[in-house]
Amino acid sequence: MRAYIMSAVAIGPHGDIDASGRRALGRDPLQADLSDILMELTGKEMRRAGHFTELAVIGSQLAIKRLCAPFEPSSPLYFATGLGEVQATTALFEQVMEGGAGSTSPYAFINSVSNTTAFHVAKTAGLTSTNITVSQEELSFESALRFAVSDVMDGYAEQSLVGGVDELSHPRSAHMKRLPLAEDELMGEGGGWLCIGRDPAGACGAVEGVVELALGIDDGDIDAWASAVAQAVMPWLETGCPVYLMPGLRLSGAHARALSMRLHGAKVRDYLGLCGRFHTAAAFGIAAIFDSMHETDTLYIHVSPNTEGRTMIVGIRAFARFRRD
Repeated sequence: MRAYIMSAVAIGPHGDIDASGRRALGRDPLQADLSDILMELTGKEMRRAGHFTELAVIGSQLAIKRLCAPFEPSSPLYFATGLGEVQATTALFEQVMEGGAGSTSPYAFINSVSNTTAFHVAKTAGLTSTNITVSQEELSFESALRFAVSDVMDGYAEQSLVGGVDELSHPRSAHMKRLPLAEDELMGEGGGWLCIGRDPAGACGAVEGVVELALGIDDGDIDAWASAVAQAVMPWLETGCPVYLMPGLRLSGAHARALSMRLHGAKVRDYLGLCGRFHTAAAFGIAAIFDSMHETDTLYIHVSPNTEGRTMIVGIRAFARFRRD
């Protein structure tokens, strides 16, 4: 049994929600004003919700609206984030710590809790079932996706909704304490959402698998790491369709080149230049696969190591534009 992708939406740092709005970053982005698109989608201002919640609600609503059939209210929701409500949490501490008022409002406290964003997503979508927030730093979205796929493949649910979102903050020096980056690596924000289902009718793609290896990239043995990853994904390569490698947040150029060679010269798809670097950038990259139609079935292999000796691999097959089952 496969888990099928029924719809997908990637939202980038410019407030971009489709291919027409994507553009490469030339510097650390500022946060886009999302109020107009939020109002258009929900008819609400959500004045007490922060930018982080706006990103999540917009992405999830678009994913549901792009479905060919109604989304079941009993479907589980898995929401991934690496840092959560950065701005709301920072503001909360500024209010209660030295120099602040010494107290804070109930809404400020509630909105600083990242689970609150998942509540807003579920409430706006009318979902009434499982609602779980997953935070595993660089592997947050991959971990959430594994749960969502398992629900569908194990028969727990006919559909599931999974997404990942993170927001940036300024100044850069402060943000680097939360997410260390090299000097030439740009900050980013945004995320992506997938509606997962069991029925292949109308699907735009499928999840081939989510694999975790107890293997990191810090021991210096690039060949051993690349060989282990290639071995893990070999069953996905048997159909002979075009293959793209998608390097995740922490994957170096040397590791990507070594792995590409072992994947029969798979082309490298660099999505980080469009969204910048953040913990759930994988959600953006995977969802953005479906920004455009595919002339033929195409396999995308997203590989993301973390700093603690784990590597997670996601296989996504995008269906040809005329395929329906």
